[in-house]
Parts: sequence; structure tokens; C-alpha cells
Amino acid sequence: MDTKQERDKRLDQAIALEEPDRVPFVPKTSGFYLMDAGISFYDAMKDARNMIPGFQKYMRDFEPDAVNIGGLYGMDSLEALQPDYLRWPGPDWDLPLDSSFQHIDGVYLQDDEYEEFIQDPTHVIMTKLMPRKFKELKGLSKLYLREVYDAGFYADLGAFADPEVQSALKALMKAGEACAARGAQMAAVRKAIADEGFSTMCQGTFFIPFDAFGDSIRGILQVVTDIYDYPDELKRAVEKITEMNVERLVKIYKSRGAKRVFLPLHCGVDEFMSNAAYEEFYWPCLKRCIDLVIENGMTPVCFCEGNYNSRLEILSQVPKGKVVYMFEKVDIKRAKETVGKVACICGNLPNALLAFGTKEQVIEATKRQLDILAPGGGFIMDCSLMLDNAKHENMVAWKETTLKYGSYH
Repeated sequence: MDTKQERDKRLDQAIALEEPDRVPFVPKTSGFYLMDAGISFYDAMKDARNMIPGFQKYMRDFEPDAVNIGGLYGMDSLEALQPDYLRWPGPDWDLPLDSSFQHIDGVYLQDDEYEEFIQDPTHVIMTKLMPRKFKELKGLSKLYLREVYDAGFYADLGAFADPEVQSALKALMKAGEACAARGAQMAAVRKAIADEGFSTMCQGTFFIPFDAFGDSIRGILQVVTDIYDYPDELKRAVEKITEMNVERLVKIYKSRGAKRVFLPLHCGVDEFMSNAAYEEFYWPCLKRCIDLVIENGMTPVCFCEGNYNSRLEILSQVPKGKVVYMFEKVDIKRAKETVGKVACICGNLPNALLAFGTKEQVIEATKRQLDILAPGGGFIMDCSLMLDNAKHENMVAWKETTLKYGSYH
């Protein structure tokens, strides 16, 4: 078994576009460590410490070069706030205990509210978006705290006597307590991983402003049509979120000692916009985030979800050896010839193959990945999406093939 130092060095060298002793093996696990160990998503979301035996089994069985923790919501905070854009296992939504949570796309900012959001996003989020997104926070729609000077402030304080406002505040307090408890549970999970002698792949996550606006405010489908219907408003809204959040988030992760930061990219897929629109609306925001993470001494790990074949030349406009691009679906030969010259590549091995394919098919797909992507370094073996379901024997074959054929010496 390799030491933590050997695994860390191997991963660092691959990211720096060097040839380590072999190709690092770092699957994007999400629920696999639960499902493979017979732990339900319900139990993991109810108490994060229930995940620990799953992580321990995963690390001992597969010895990855780093552990992807994945992201699971804490169920107690969901139950306190009752979001209508999420579904989670258990009785609230009548989903099986071993099913994952589900995101539901929705439009929470209306067309005629764009300007109001740009002028005062905090007030709009508190008094419009949150009441629309969370059943238990409808009372916040009765608040008005813009005129926070003397007489106006005292007059508007009367809203806090309203039972619906008080109920919303109590729900927030309950959710806050649940989130604090979840934080302590996750600290125990990270300690268990460290105690086994493993590092985590990423130590922080944030959504670039374009995706944050699409995911949580305007809706993913709506935001890409806004490129044509409300282009100026969209640009200004994204710039506002960038101004408010990006530098703060990066500095928070830096202060915590993060080495790598995960940037999931939801809205930039080939099918959602042209390259011209991507370069005008999406890439400036993404590039700013990439640059800021690098400037603060960390590595951005960008997860390019969906088809990304038309974006490869654009993605190549980054400092050499400072970025990781995870791909779900891409022409790996073209990716190696373009992005691979300046950034580390991982991903693309189909999750469906690991879940439903044969061991022989997994071996052949892995060898093909290695033949094309491993030469010269700058490659990490990884799957296409966050991995939940996979055959144990296919995972073993994947790891063994990577070790057998992924050696540089």
C-alpha cells in the first residue's frame, strides 16, 4: 500500500503535467461508497457519521490516490426549511431510502424583477427568492428593510411581530442548528479519511456566478434563453454575483488551507449555447474564477458536465499546469491535443459502463483511456459523472487495469 505522501506526490505531478510513477486513480465517487457498503442515502443524509464505514471500506478496497467526498445535503436542515426545488429519500417525498436526492429546475426570479435584483440582490433574495423556494420561509416576504435609518427602520420592525415572519425565523434557527450539527459530523468524516492515510481530492466547492444564477435563481433552462432575450440584464446580474461572492469564497477556502477547489459547470454544455455566446457570457465568468483560485495558491478543478467538444480551444486559455478539467463527454483524442497541452485531464470513462458493462468492457475502455491520455503525463483516471451505482467487480477491474497499464516506468 502506498503512503499518503506517495499518493499526494503522484497527484501533484499529474496536475503539473509531469509524469509520475503511474497514472493516479481518483474516481469521482458520490454515493458508490454508500451503495457498495449497503448504507442508504437516507441514513447518510440523516447523520453524516453513518458514511464513515462506507468510506473506510472504499479506501481499503480500492486505495484511491485521493478521495472524492461528494456532496450530500443534511436532511434535518431540509426538513426544517422544506425546499420545493429538492426531493430527498424518505417519507417527505415518498422516495426509497437508498435513492439519492434530486434537484428540480425552477424559475424564482421573474422577467420584470431583473433590475430590482441587480440593484439590491440581498433584499430580493431574502424577501422574494427564499419565500418562493422554501415552504417554511414564506413569512420573509413580509419583510422590508431597505430604509434602515432611524424612523423608517423602527416602523418596518413591526413586521417581526407577524406570526408568519416569526415562524420563518424559527425555521431558520432550527435549520441553523441542524447545519452546525452536520458540520461537526462532516468533520468526523474527514478525520476518518485522514486517519486511514488518505487526502481528499478537493477541499472546497463553489459554483461560478453564471451557474449559481442559473441553478438557484433564474433556472437553468431560462438562463440560457436569457442570452437572447435579456442579454444586458444577464451580464449585469452575473457581474453583480461575481462582485459579491467570488473573491470572498476563494479567500475563505484559502484561509482553511484548501489545496484544490471544485467548480462544477452546469450551463456551459455544447447544446446550451454557441461558442460565440459561450465566449461572451460564460467564459469571462469562468476564467475570472479560475484565475482567482490560482492567484490564491490553489488548483481549480473544473467539472465540464455534458458534451464539451466545441469548447476545447477556449478552455485552453489558462496558465500551464495549474488547472484540472474533468470531462463527462468529450473526444479524448482532441482533448489531449488541445486542453491536454496546458491542463490536466480526467473523467470521461462512462459511469454506465461501470454500472452495467462487463469486466472485459471496462478493461478495454480503461486501456483506451490510458493509450490516448496517459502519454506525457497530465492525466488522472476518473469516471464521467459523480459515481453512485457500479458493480464491485468492475471497479476492481478498473483499478487493476489502471495500475497494470498506467505505469510510466
